Formats: sequence, C-alpha cells, structure tokens
Amino acid sequence: MEPVRVEDLKKREGTEIDFPINPGTNEEAALRFLASEPEFGWPPVKIAERTDINSNSITKTMQRLYEKDLVDRISGRYFINPDLEEEINGLLGDLHNAAQSQAHPEENRQTSAQSDDISDPFASENEIDDLLD
Repeated sequence: MEPVRVEDLKKREGTEIDFPINPGTNEEAALRFLASEPEFGWPPVKIAERTDINSNSITKTMQRLYEKDLVDRISGRYFINPDLEEEINGLLGDLHNAAQSQAHPEENRQTSAQSDDISDPFASENEIDDLLD
C-alpha cells in the first residue's frame, strides 16, 4: 500500500467508494478508457474495440464494473458517473502508482550516493562539502 497525501485522504473521506480492481485486468482497462472519455456513453462492443478487451469478455467485464458502482449504464451504454469522475481518476492514479511500485521496487529506493540533496540525514561532512562545491 502506497502513502497518500493527507489532503487527498480528507477529500475522499465520506465519498470513498469500493475500488476492488487489480492492475492489468480487463476491468482496469475498461474503466481507464471510460475515464478518458467521460462525456460519452459507450456500448460494450466499442469499449472492447478501443481497449483490445476480448469481445467475449467485455459484457461480463462491464457488468462487474456496473455492479461495483464504478460505472453507470443507460440504454446499454456505459459511462463514468460525473459525480464520481474525480474520485475514480484519483483511484486509477493510485492503482497505477501501486502497480509501478510493485513492478519496479528497485527504482523506488535511493541511496545517499545517488542523492543530490544535502538534506540527506546519512550524508557525511565530505559528501555535503562536495555537494556545496
């Protein structure tokens, strides 16, 4: 689980929605597509075409998103609820960041030898002098 700014947590408090989606799934791909096109309602076949989700899987994928209250549906077309658009985009960003952290944990570590920041609490006096020169 990744840290989240307190300001963002406070914004979400009271409006937080269940977000049971894993990175790399059809649900994530469909939701990302709908979030990128929030002004339109899309039929499942068009979502499948635009996301490369298998046409045999798209109906079930969209139904799961609908049952999880992550998308709305009118006349067989799916869309992001405008009231939840900001929340869903924030959560998709969190999901992306979590996936990146899990995929490349070595990139998230920084040693004092890599740091150009003189506020490094483990920097020696010589390292600080070198940075100041």
